Amino acid sequence: MKERFLALVNLKPEEIRLAFSLWVLIAVNTFVLELADVVATAGFVSNVGVDRIPWLWVVTTLITIFAAGFYLVFIDRYPRLHMVTWLLTGLAVLYLLLEFLFAFNAPTWLTYPTLYLLADQQFMIMPLAFWALASDVFAVTESKRVFPFIASGAVIGGLLGNGVAAMLTYLAEKYAFGLTQIFVAIAIVLIASAVYLRVIFNNVTLKTRQSRGESASLGETVKIGMDYFLNVPLFKAVGVLMFLAGLVLTLLEFNFLSLIDGSVGSDLEFQRFLGYYKAVQMSGLLIFQWLITSRALSKIHLKDSFSVFPVSLAIASGLAIYFPTLFGAASARFVARTVYSAWDDPARKALQGLVPDERRGRISAFMDSYFITAATVVGCIVLIILFGLVSWGIISREMVNIFYLGIALVSSILAVFSFFHLRKVYDTSLLNYRLARSRRKSVLDGIEF
Repeated sequence: MKERFLALVNLKPEEIRLAFSLWVLIAVNTFVLELADVVATAGFVSNVGVDRIPWLWVVTTLITIFAAGFYLVFIDRYPRLHMVTWLLTGLAVLYLLLEFLFAFNAPTWLTYPTLYLLADQQFMIMPLAFWALASDVFAVTESKRVFPFIASGAVIGGLLGNGVAAMLTYLAEKYAFGLTQIFVAIAIVLIASAVYLRVIFNNVTLKTRQSRGESASLGETVKIGMDYFLNVPLFKAVGVLMFLAGLVLTLLEFNFLSLIDGSVGSDLEFQRFLGYYKAVQMSGLLIFQWLITSRALSKIHLKDSFSVFPVSLAIASGLAIYFPTLFGAASARFVARTVYSAWDDPARKALQGLVPDERRGRISAFMDSYFITAATVVGCIVLIILFGLVSWGIISREMVNIFYLGIALVSSILAVFSFFHLRKVYDTSLLNYRLARSRRKSVLDGIEF
């Protein structure tokens, strides 16, 4: 039975303990943030309005940029095991504080945006720390097999989180069950996961060095990150591709939420539909990651693996335009988000393994946060301008959909061209001295026998 399971998930016996531990931690984190995200999104759209979503995204994204910058200062200066522990404990405290806002009936314009902001920071920062820790545990050659399995933990956690979010609507209708009980439970889960992390890694020695000789200032950290993305053609191409992808994802997400809002009658119905939909999507992600990604990604050259996501974005944008209904919007989001999480994310994690250990955390954070967040801000500005034109009577509300979906389609096509450039510069970029390993590491590291 054990051999069958290892063959199914494509793991070796000596890898299962730590891989499963990281799987559990990512599952717990995703469970919490998906539950919080569904509740926050449904509450905000129903109580404040879907047209205000771009403003919320701009604010939360800008805060995320500063939060990510603060995180970058410390990620390569302190053991990543400590960083993950501190983040889990800090999140537990913040959810307990949020419980008091809802318990004392604070206004909805404060509570739901605050909850959304907390979930958004958790979505952006926590995976950066988890994957930096995972990169310390597994070598680059191992990551292409192991990381898809670890990433599937996020799928299971998301499936449970979205399912619970949908089921809670029935409890809210029948019983005096509110958000205060949810936040207390979340805090307990986060603290328990922090304890579990320390117990599992108590006797594990991580060989990665922390960068102690460089300045820990934010300016110096940003300078190091920009140096890689300006002077390594491969990373520059990935950055452009991710910016375009982030723009498409933002516009498709708004299209999806807008059509849900026009199809349901209350915030509980909104939460129920969104929870069930995302649970179904997580099921598709699980099948994709376990049965396709872990096998196909290890057989495809890393530079060719980046072709899948841009093509899927073009298909998703086409679906949203061709089917201007909730079905079309849901299908487009399903395709784009599934490939982003199940394929592109593990591919990027494997690529980040090329970066020397002492700088990997900062470069990974740049790749996984700044390009997507910058694209989100640009996408929101586009939406805000379009809604401004509607309020001035220059264009109709229906024209807004045509404009932003057209921008999404054009951006996805440009992303395809970015992949061709990435493939062209891949081999020469590997010779760049910025990707050179330290001579103090063994030349046998990461080689499979």
